Amino acid sequence: MIKHPLFLAGILTVLATVSVLGQSGDITETDYVFSGTSPYHNIAVTDAEGFRTLLFDDTHESRMEIKNPYAGQFEYTEYFQMIWLWKPDVKSILMLGLGGGSTQKAMVHYHPEVKMETAEIDPMVAEVAQKYFGYKLDDRQKLDVIDGRQFLRRAPDKYDAILMDAYTQGRYGASIPYELVTKEFFEITRDHLAPDGVLAYNVITILKGYNTSDIVASIYRTLKEVFPQVYIFEAKSSLNIVMVASLKKGATDLATLKKTAQALVDAKKMTFPGFLDRVAGFQPKAPANYLAAPLLTDESAPVESLSQGVPAKSAVPAGSSKSP
Repeated sequence: MIKHPLFLAGILTVLATVSVLGQSGDITETDYVFSGTSPYHNIAVTDAEGFRTLLFDDTHESRMEIKNPYAGQFEYTEYFQMIWLWKPDVKSILMLGLGGGSTQKAMVHYHPEVKMETAEIDPMVAEVAQKYFGYKLDDRQKLDVIDGRQFLRRAPDKYDAILMDAYTQGRYGASIPYELVTKEFFEITRDHLAPDGVLAYNVITILKGYNTSDIVASIYRTLKEVFPQVYIFEAKSSLNIVMVASLKKGATDLATLKKTAQALVDAKKMTFPGFLDRVAGFQPKAPANYLAAPLLTDESAPVESLSQGVPAKSAVPAGSSKSP
């Protein structure tokens, strides 16, 4: 996805799902099921070794088992299930970004009480998800082809949870659209959450370990300006971090989360496979460098350079109200 000026319709997936698990150069021509070019991406669908994969430009976006459309997704998508640890009665979810619809399909399949709505900017992505990845629209699965921030500015509804997974192609490679990661954007997001609502945000980084990533530190700091509590889950098989921002004021710890997770499973309120295993990805400490990281605002959000480890030109000290 290309970068757009602030508020211009046409920036987001947010989130077309992104995972840095490999490059497209190892795929042969005979593997291709579909290829096309949209205003935002070069899009391809490939089949290999029983898996179907969606690629945007040179990045693997979504994956599923061909024989089972609810399996085979990238690990980080499973951490979106962690929202139930903070809000066990989730019934309405908004997701910015569609990709192949792995998260959307899982939410309505494993949670019969949930209604899911998605904002996706690219009409070709919407068509590909439905034709090749088993993504189906009905009274529980809604889709709006629109920029994510624009959707939120217009939407009258509040949601129990909002999920974010959007990336654009910039000069340093894939990065988060800056319009979707600023303090002002998180304030809009907060205002569209129900009481005790939860935001979950996928972040990719070039470094393994949430304590060593500049983009993780900046997003964490920016979220903490808006939400009382922010937590991190780290994927083991890729360079993905999923942040969970909660409107609840009280902090929690791993022991409490494990107890809550077990209770959900025992009561059969959570049937998603591997849910208990994913809780173990919880990281109890904030990124060590977050207090010195740049605060991301509509005036200054150097997400491209931060994502690739390029030092930001300026930063605002934590606690300062002045935008950088």
